[in-house]
Amino acid sequence: MPTLIRRIEQRASALRLLLAVVRQHLFAPLGTGNSVDTSWPNCHTPRLFSPFEGGNSRFISSPSDSNLIRMAANTAHIWSRLCTCYAITALLVLAMLMPRSSHAAEPFDDVVLEGTQESEVLSSDAAKFDEWESLFDDDKVSENEIYEDSTASWGDPNIKTIDWLRHFGFRHSSSSGRFAHKGVPLEGTSWLNRPYHADWFVGSLLGDELIPGRVDQHNGTIGGVRIGTDFDYYWGAEWRFGWSHPNIGLADQLEPAASSSYFITDVDLKYYPWGDTVVRPYWLLGLGMTNIGFRDHEGVTRDVTLATMPIGTGVTFHQWPWLVWRLEVLDNISFGADGVQTVNNFSLTAGMEYRFGAKPQSYWPWRTSRRIW
Repeated sequence: MPTLIRRIEQRASALRLLLAVVRQHLFAPLGTGNSVDTSWPNCHTPRLFSPFEGGNSRFISSPSDSNLIRMAANTAHIWSRLCTCYAITALLVLAMLMPRSSHAAEPFDDVVLEGTQESEVLSSDAAKFDEWESLFDDDKVSENEIYEDSTASWGDPNIKTIDWLRHFGFRHSSSSGRFAHKGVPLEGTSWLNRPYHADWFVGSLLGDELIPGRVDQHNGTIGGVRIGTDFDYYWGAEWRFGWSHPNIGLADQLEPAASSSYFITDVDLKYYPWGDTVVRPYWLLGLGMTNIGFRDHEGVTRDVTLATMPIGTGVTFHQWPWLVWRLEVLDNISFGADGVQTVNNFSLTAGMEYRFGAKPQSYWPWRTSRRIW
């Protein structure tokens, strides 16, 4: 504010000085200047000079009333213009010097956002994911809680199938990936690219006693067919049909051995511990039935059907995407019934699988029907 007052006083002083100059030029006493400007063509016509023109000549004094009126009119006109100019100048100066109006800033509501602490972000554990843990591996769970969890239904969303499989030491692709880092994994293809197979097999059947001390089943040749599928890198299922005609030996008779019939069928579950590898070992467990027809030591023809549980191991070799070689050893356990004891018929077979199933499309623009794998 003192600066504004000081500037206004300076402007007022300049205005007073200008008005003094104007009075000196406009209101000088008549007759003080006796020189006459005769530079105009009509030298008898008095000339009025602007106070802002250079030169030493002044207004011509004349006793004529018309000259006095003209001089008064010019003076009033000049004075009005000067006042207008200074008024506008003063307004502009005031507008520039006036401080801008400022409004009080409205206080913002302080919102406190709760976040993680800096120590939590900088911790090495912040970048780690929660590892999946099976409910059977939790040491903090009591025995009663484990019993309750183990009796949960399969439809419980909190219980995964892998929990049950891992509890018994088996692998699954959901937890072990494509293969178990054993053997050589397949490259450019997979067992699941052609998940279905149909194959034939042939081999030896090692017979067992049918009736202890009376009827013995000799060794023979067994052959058959299988169809199956792999529904995971570690799991598969198949259905087997096998036939054989081993000879029958009677203990107390010298007659030549007679032929018998042997038919077996079963549904098997296979487990591949290595996963998706070129050489693929497996374990097999199944359930089925066996039909045996023979003539006993009393000359009675028998035709018995026994419940069967094959158990064994094998290995498959991936030759081409559609061709697989297979070698298998099984103990075909037939549970005794109808006067026939439990029979353990071992079979050693070799076979060839034809693989087929879904094949992914190739999306090359020049061959849209091309398939790979």
